[in-house]
Amino acid sequence: MNPLFWYPPAETRISPKSFIDALLGKNHDFEKDLCSYLGIESCILGNSGRAMMTLLLRALKTADTSNRDEVLIPAYTCYSVAASVARAGLKIRVYDLDPETFHPDVFSLKQQAGDRTLAIVAQHLFGIPSPLDELKEAAEDARAYLIEDAAQALGGTLKGKHVGTIGDFGFFSFGRGKTLPLGHGGALVAKDPETVRKIAFPGRAGKGYGGLFTSMATRLLSNKRLYGIMEALPLGLGETVFDPGFEISPMREMTGRLGSAALHELDRSNTHRRMISGFYSSILYNYGIVPVPDGACPTYARFPLMSDGAGIPDELRRLGVRRMYPRALADEPAIRKFFADDKAAAPGATRIAERLVTLPTHSGISAEVAETIAERIKDGLTCRR
Repeated sequence: MNPLFWYPPAETRISPKSFIDALLGKNHDFEKDLCSYLGIESCILGNSGRAMMTLLLRALKTADTSNRDEVLIPAYTCYSVAASVARAGLKIRVYDLDPETFHPDVFSLKQQAGDRTLAIVAQHLFGIPSPLDELKEAAEDARAYLIEDAAQALGGTLKGKHVGTIGDFGFFSFGRGKTLPLGHGGALVAKDPETVRKIAFPGRAGKGYGGLFTSMATRLLSNKRLYGIMEALPLGLGETVFDPGFEISPMREMTGRLGSAALHELDRSNTHRRMISGFYSSILYNYGIVPVPDGACPTYARFPLMSDGAGIPDELRRLGVRRMYPRALADEPAIRKFFADDKAAAPGATRIAERLVTLPTHSGISAEVAETIAERIKDGLTCRR
């Protein structure tokens, strides 16, 4: 393996043709195209997935008549989920996860859901569909809404249904590293389209040419011959930051154009990621692999693996192996300030944060590279057996 090559940890690929089509304005009706792909009636598009979640939570709170002000979210998740709750002016409550499966800890889930729960968030982490039965039951018992965080899972299915369309609401993200990496944007879908139609955005969308050219530059610089330069620059790549002050606006026109142009690439990219994940699974079958539920078809934005918590050697970092979110939500002081319960603890989520590593699955990873990564994982990183 060439020591000068640096592989990105997640997907950045959009074809040159899609960028050209976006610039020329071809096939621009991303909202309609996305609804057709998901088999739903309607959706709304915004500048990010977290913006869509914040607007949804505000709408649900406005319509609520029972003084519910808490949102129950996974204790290990993207900090943007917690930021969305905080931005909506609601309180965070967390349920723990099973570190063997990443599924909800049922006891913790039932213990935390209550009469102040406005919504419960399910997550399909890394695009691996999560079983929803316990979450649906908890939401029904608490008379709360079930929201699917499908930010990393566009194109994934559970029992033949697209994830993100199974709960009361679902949202997707199109940021860098997602399954459709437009660089910007998010979408919100709902079983009750009327709730979605009533959501109003502050501000205007704008054309978004700057964002499109940034996405083009990111695509070029994510080449394995150049990505090491990107990582050396102070760009904040891979940083996880809790920031409730994010922008909320409609999706920019150029992002929508690119989405329409690139959506046809999604299934092919997901198929590739599943193939690469199959190589990892076949070689690392006796290690800390996160299982896939029956009836699930993942997208594998990354391939998760539980390690012993040691550092990642530079050789594996060059091959795109990374950690994910640095701490469980309950272990992050900046987020705890927004908790409904300041004594909350989630030992399963803490263990995940300490031991999780992710392997790259994107279009730049060939079967040969995947085999190399897996063999070097066996030699250079102690994983849970």
